[in-house]
Amino acid sequence: MIRTTFHVVALVAGTALAIATLASPPSLAQAPQGTVAFTNARIIDGTGRAPIERGTLVISNGHVTAVGPASTAIPAGAQRIDASGKTLVPGFINDHAHLNVDRGATLPVRDDLIRRLKTYADYGVTSTVSLGSTQADELEGFTLMQEQDRVGLDRARLYTAGLNAIGKTPEEARTSVDRLADLHAQAIKFHINHTPNDMNRPTWSAIIDESHKKGLKVAVHIYYMEDAKAAMDEGVDILAHSVRDQDVTPAFIAEMKEKHVSYIPTLTRDLSVFVYETTPAFLKEPFFQRGMSLYKEQVDIVTSPAFQEKVRKDPTTEMIRKGLAQANRNLKLLSDAGIPIAMGTDSGVAGAGNVGRWQGYFEQVEMEMMNKAGMSPMKVLVASTGDAAKVMGLKNVGTLQPGNWADLVVLRANPLDNIRNTRTIDSVWIAGAKLADVAPATATR
Repeated sequence: MIRTTFHVVALVAGTALAIATLASPPSLAQAPQGTVAFTNARIIDGTGRAPIERGTLVISNGHVTAVGPASTAIPAGAQRIDASGKTLVPGFINDHAHLNVDRGATLPVRDDLIRRLKTYADYGVTSTVSLGSTQADELEGFTLMQEQDRVGLDRARLYTAGLNAIGKTPEEARTSVDRLADLHAQAIKFHINHTPNDMNRPTWSAIIDESHKKGLKVAVHIYYMEDAKAAMDEGVDILAHSVRDQDVTPAFIAEMKEKHVSYIPTLTRDLSVFVYETTPAFLKEPFFQRGMSLYKEQVDIVTSPAFQEKVRKDPTTEMIRKGLAQANRNLKLLSDAGIPIAMGTDSGVAGAGNVGRWQGYFEQVEMEMMNKAGMSPMKVLVASTGDAAKVMGLKNVGTLQPGNWADLVVLRANPLDNIRNTRTIDSVWIAGAKLADVAPATATR
C-alpha cells in the first residue's frame, strides 16, 4: 500500500512538473549556445511593414527565432546586445550580379570568388544572384552555392544561374537549359541584344518553355521595350535590365501585372558606361576605399587618361547616358504601378569592356539611385531585401522573420530618414555570425 501510494505521488508530481515546464514562459528557457538577442533596436523586417521601435530580435543556430516589441521573450543565457539608436535591416540582396573570376588573377578560382563574396558582405550585401558565369568559374560557383547553408558562413551567399542559356536551334536551347537544371541553377538567363546575331524567337522561346518545365524562373537581358514585350509574350518572368528607349506604356504595365513579371533596373550598370569620362569623386570616398583590396586593379584602369579618352569618344557613351535618364523615368512609373522591383547592379561581370562595376559598393549606389528615381526609402529597402528574395525565389532569406537565416545589417542611422544611411554599417551578420568589424562610414550627401 505504501509502495502504491508512493507511485501515485511520483506520477502526480511528474505530471505536474511536465505541465509546469510546458507552461513556463519562453524567457525562462535556457538559450542554446550562440543565442544572441538584440534589444532596443529599430527593426525594419523587409516586408514593407512599419518598423518596430525599441524592438527585440533573437537569433539562434544561425536563424531568427523571435522578433517583436520590447516584451518579446529572451531565453535565459542569451548574449544581449543593446542596439539603442541603431537600425536592424535584412542583409541586402543583389538580384543581378556576376561572380566572374578575375582572368588576370593569380589566385585559384575558388579563392578569387570567395574574396568577391566577402567584399559584397563588407558592404552589407549578404546574398547575390549571379546571372551569368564564365566557363572558368561556373562549376566552382555551383560548388560554393551548395556549401552555404550552414551556421557561421563568412561570406555573402551565392545563388547562380551558371552560364547563360544559348542555342542555334530550339533543340539546342532546350539542351542548354537541361544542363543548367541538372546543375541546380537558381534561375535561367538569356539575352535579346537586338542585333542580327541574336537567337531567333523560336529558339529563345524554347529556353523559356523548357525552363518552366524544369520549375525555373527565366530572366532576360533587354534594352528596348519591343524586346521586353516579345519576351513577356513568350512567358518570361524577369526583365533583368531597364527598358531604356521609351516610356513604358499603360498596356505594357498591364501585361506585366497580368503575367506577374518582375523588374531589375540595374541603374549602376548604365552609370558605369559614362561615369569614367573623368575621375569620379566617389573613388576617394572612405566608404569606397574599404573595397580597395579588390578594386585596386580596376581603379588604375578607369583613372588612366587613355581609358577616359576612350569613354569620351565612344558613341555608346551618350546613348547610355540618355538611356539611364529613361530608365529612371520607367522605374518610377513601374514602381508607382506596383510592379515587383528587385535591386540589381550587373556588378562583377567579366570582360575588358566591363570595368568599374564595383562589387559591394555599387549595390549601395544602386539603392541611392533608386531613391532618386522616385522610390521611397522603404520601397528601396523592400526591393533590396524581401522582394528581391521573392523575385528570384530565394528561400529563408530577405526578411527578418522567424525561421529565416539570421542575415542582417546593423546600421548606426535610420535609412528611412536618408537612404544613404544604409552606408552607416555597424556590423554585418550572416547565418547568425558577426563578420569582422567594418570601417565606420558616415551618411553625407
